[in-house]
Amino acid sequence: MHSNRLRTPQEREEFFSRLHKFGVAGAKIDFFDHEAKETVDLYEELLKTAAKYQMVVDFHGANKPTGRHRTWPNELVREAVRGMESSSLKERARHETILPFTRYLAGPADYTTMHFGQRRGDTTWAHQIASLAIFDSPMLTLAAHPQSVLDNPAADVIKTIPAVWDQTVVLADSRIGELAVYARRTGEIWFLTVMCGPEARTIQVPLSFLGDGSYKAALVRDSKEKPDAVVLEDRSVQQGDTLEIEMTAGGGFVGRFTKD
Repeated sequence: MHSNRLRTPQEREEFFSRLHKFGVAGAKIDFFDHEAKETVDLYEELLKTAAKYQMVVDFHGANKPTGRHRTWPNELVREAVRGMESSSLKERARHETILPFTRYLAGPADYTTMHFGQRRGDTTWAHQIASLAIFDSPMLTLAAHPQSVLDNPAADVIKTIPAVWDQTVVLADSRIGELAVYARRTGEIWFLTVMCGPEARTIQVPLSFLGDGSYKAALVRDSKEKPDAVVLEDRSVQQGDTLEIEMTAGGGFVGRFTKD
């Protein structure tokens, strides 16, 4: 819904009550486009009316978060980022290794994450899959065509990447604009995800974040032959092991670790 059609209390009441009657869980509201006081106040009124009807909201074309979701937790996510919609952005490797340490500190973003076509710019498939786990959003909106996800060799790993996490550890090799290295846990499953900037590199990552015992590791690596492919590897690991991860420029890595 365009925000200019929800400016009055009557318009908001009619909109959210109608969706609630139809059993709709939430709404994406777009085109706020500036930070005038009237627009900032509108966020509050929209969230208030949505909450009245037990609905969640995704603000698109919006300014960055300012903590309002702590008052109104029915605000799931807002765009407020130069995301995958920006088709002219070719140098994504640096851009996407800056965002986890800048924009995403303010709150979750609707980047429309993960794309396997030309829009991914100078990043690889493995980088794009890793971004799905690193870019924080309690509602993940994928940019990739559903069939391209199903056809991807790493589809099994992609399907298990959650939208919310129980624990996040930003690892020491991370450098703004160069490397984002995250270990994240959901239940007893750990993911190690890496996005590389525009320069190729090899890193050594201790698996010290894992618990005791043996884990089955499903690893997704860059293909050395071409950027539009990934290489899969299954192995057993434990807490004392160290993974060597070799990435091409704009590359990435995803490791999923489940209790053996």
